[in-house]
Amino acid sequence: MKIENGENFIELEVQLETDTALPSYGDALIGIVVSSNGYIGKNQVWVAKEELELFSASLRELEKHRKGEAVLNSMSPDELNLRIYAYDGVGHLAIEGTTGHQVAGSVSFNHSIQFGFIVEAEQIVRMASSAWSHRF
Repeated sequence: MKIENGENFIELEVQLETDTALPSYGDALIGIVVSSNGYIGKNQVWVAKEELELFSASLRELEKHRKGEAVLNSMSPDELNLRIYAYDGVGHLAIEGTTGHQVAGSVSFNHSIQFGFIVEAEQIVRMASSAWSHRF
């Protein structure tokens, strides 16, 4: 799923854990690629099933009413914080967030990107109707 505005975009590749024998059943491994006003980053994070359920429900409400927000956070703090929201009273939408990870070695470094841009409503409609979103 790709949400874009000109050269700005965020692309999410959602892989749901479908093995019922695993404790992570229903959780998702999400690959993220972001390009926002010249800054580019990518990451891969785990998101809990309950978080996906809440995000999917909030996204459908946002798409329907053009009010409020839909928030998605990764299991590990600061790896993914994504917010899609109506920024005015007539339902114009924007997306913002951060994604990052720590590279550990003899010296540890934190890498992250903060992003944000306006999005067209049709893109949120597409995202809200995506196959993974309707599993919840």
